[in-house]
Amino acid sequence: MDIPTVLCGLLAAVVALPALDAYLRLRRLGRPLAPARGGEKPNRLLVLVPSRGEGTRVADLAADVRREATTAGAATTADLRVLLDGPDPEAAARLESEGVLYLSKNPPGPAKGHALAFLAQRLGSELDAFDFVLVFDADMRLPRGFFADLAISPGTEVFQLPVRPAGVPGSGAPRVEALSLAQAARDDLARDAEGLPVRLRGKAMGFSPRAFRLGPAAATRTTAEDSEATLLLFASGIRVRALEAPVAFDEPVSSTRAMSGSRARWLGGHLKLLFTGFVDLLKIAAKSPKGAFVLAADLWLRPRLFVLLALAFLAVGADIALLFFSSKGAWRVLFLLVLSLEAKLALVFEGLSVVALRRHIGTPPETPAVTLSDLFSSLAMWARAAGRALVAPSRWHRARPPA
Repeated sequence: MDIPTVLCGLLAAVVALPALDAYLRLRRLGRPLAPARGGEKPNRLLVLVPSRGEGTRVADLAADVRREATTAGAATTADLRVLLDGPDPEAAARLESEGVLYLSKNPPGPAKGHALAFLAQRLGSELDAFDFVLVFDADMRLPRGFFADLAISPGTEVFQLPVRPAGVPGSGAPRVEALSLAQAARDDLARDAEGLPVRLRGKAMGFSPRAFRLGPAAATRTTAEDSEATLLLFASGIRVRALEAPVAFDEPVSSTRAMSGSRARWLGGHLKLLFTGFVDLLKIAAKSPKGAFVLAADLWLRPRLFVLLALAFLAVGADIALLFFSSKGAWRVLFLLVLSLEAKLALVFEGLSVVALRRHIGTPPETPAVTLSDLFSSLAMWARAAGRALVAPSRWHRARPPA
C-alpha cells in the first residue's frame, strides 16, 4: 500500500471512535429511564464553596445553603465553608456582614483542585464527622427543598447531581450550553443504570470524606480537575453515581469572554490529562473496556461542535476524493467509502440523539430550541477558547503553584 492509502485507512479507523460513541449515546438516550431508586437522607452534610473573584454572588449561594439547612428537618444538618481563593474584598465584606464562615487562600490558584486540596488540609480529621461533602461552584443557586429532596442510595460514595440554567438562557453559546447540560444529565442517569462510568461535571457533586480526599483533593495535576478526579476515583475502585434529584441551578456567565476563559482552562487541562491520566484509564480498561471507552470519549471527544465540524469535513472530503481517486486501487477506494460512511453515520446519530432528548424533555424555558446562529456563536466561543489555550500553555495546561 502507498502512503495515501495508509492514511485513508488510519482516518477510517479514527473516525470509527466518534461514530461508535454517537451510536452508544443514541441508544442510551433513546431508552426510557428506570424508576428513580430509593435512598436515605444523609444526617450531616458539609458544603464547600470555592470562590475566586466571584464577588458578592458567592454570598447568594451561601444564603441558599443556610436557608435550606434550616428547612431540611431536624434529621439533616448542613455546615457551610466558603473558601475565598485570593483577595475578594466585596465577597469578604458581605460574608462577614451575614455571619458566614469563610477561609482565605493566598496566593490564589492555580486551579480549583488546589483550592479543594487546601480545604482538605485545613479541615483535616473534621471531614470524617460528616456523611458527605458537597462541592458547589460559587455561581450556583439552590432551589427550595434542595436538602429535603436529597436521598442517597446505600453504598454510594460519590454522586453527581443534575444541573440546569437558572432562568432562560440567552441566545448564542448559553443556549447550546443549556442543551449540553440537559443531555449530560439524561445520559448520566442512563450510564449509571447500565453500570457505565459517570463523569463528574464540576458542579453540584457529593463525596464521602474518603472519596473527597482520593478524588477532588488529589486532582492537582491539571486544570481539568473534575475530569482528573473522575479518573482517580474510578482507578481507585470508587464509582460515581448519578442522582435524578435535586437539581442545582447554574447562573449564566456574564460575558462570552469569561465563558471562553473557562473553556480554555478546560481544553488545556484535558490536553495534559491525556498524558497524566493515561495510566488511570488503563486501570479502568482492565476492569471494564466498554466503560473505559465511554469515559474516554466523554473526556476527549470534545468539544462536540469541533468533532461534528471535523466529521462533516471528512464526509465531504471523502466523497470528493472518491471522484478523483476511484481508479487508484481497491484498498484506497474501500477506505474512502468506509470513512465517508462512518462520518455520515456519526452525524446522523448525533442528530437523532438530540431528537431523542427532545422527545423526553420537550422544549422547556430553561432548554430552548437551538438555532444555527446559536451553534455558530458557540463554535466561535470555542475557537477563541482553543486559541487562548494554545497561545498560553503555561497558564492553561499546567496546574502548578505560582513561583
